[in-house]
Amino acid sequence: MEQQILSQALDALPEHIEITDIQYQDDDDARDSGVDATLTLKIAGEARTFDADIKRIHRKATLDAFLQTQRQRETLLICNPLSAFLRQYSEEKRINYIDEAGNAHIVQPGFFLHIEGKKQEKIQDTRPTLSVGIMKCLFALLADDTLLNQPYEVIAEKSGVSLGMVSKTLKYLIDIQAIPKDKKSRRFLDRSPLIQQWLAAYPQVLRKKLAPFRVKTPLHWQAMTLEEGEIWGGEVAAAMLTNYLEPEEYWLFTRDPIQKKMRELEARPSADGQLLIAAPFWGKSLSVNTATQALLTVAELLASNDSRNREAAEILNDQYLHLHSLP
Repeated sequence: MEQQILSQALDALPEHIEITDIQYQDDDDARDSGVDATLTLKIAGEARTFDADIKRIHRKATLDAFLQTQRQRETLLICNPLSAFLRQYSEEKRINYIDEAGNAHIVQPGFFLHIEGKKQEKIQDTRPTLSVGIMKCLFALLADDTLLNQPYEVIAEKSGVSLGMVSKTLKYLIDIQAIPKDKKSRRFLDRSPLIQQWLAAYPQVLRKKLAPFRVKTPLHWQAMTLEEGEIWGGEVAAAMLTNYLEPEEYWLFTRDPIQKKMRELEARPSADGQLLIAAPFWGKSLSVNTATQALLTVAELLASNDSRNREAAEILNDQYLHLHSLP
């Protein structure tokens, strides 16, 4: 992972910055010294050599931890694309950094480099667009990949879709070479691109069909007792899985009638209510484990277009999804 982050960060720098040397440290040496690599940059004929610490940074606390271990050495931080807030915080704390998008800030006696406002380029996805039905079925398959070898009737029940949609989904997965064509011992050849595509399609394809009902309740989410089959999504799920967010908006998936749930939660319809209630889009018999809830939660956090939620999504990705980057 470290070499991939470093390579992408350096590739994103402007052409006038020349990388003349890179020396990676052995794993044991890196753990002892806190230095993952030594690199030499040449700008306008002047070469500078830096000790580099390569990390994924998603929140201020991670930068604070970096400061505690690296301030004396003035180590150069090489990291994933930083948000505008984290770039500003790094500069205020005099952290020298280069991120994967090519943003950079390095200040040393007689040396100054500052590049900002660059965003990581997204690779255009040329695969067919996911439909609502395929997204529902794919969610169930990602939740339980043993379903790939189950009868269509079982997949349909777990997914909450028709037999015809199961057939379309499996054909789609074969067409994009996500699963083998041979029916014996089917498996996902690479889950990461599928998860990436599912997350990217969620806001415009599936989320629009959920039609959540917004209400206001005097109850804090922690005072609400969930019944069997009910599950939190969005910010509440993120708070439960990461202890990072203080939820401002609650998203509850329940199969109970809306009116019944409103009575239980002392809720009333409100355009500015903090609670959204929606029916699950998956089959009743599907078991939603922690990793699957994390996928659903990341999708909702990204769809919110909130920078605070984006940071929580990055933490969940590191812990559960393990994608190189989020869409």
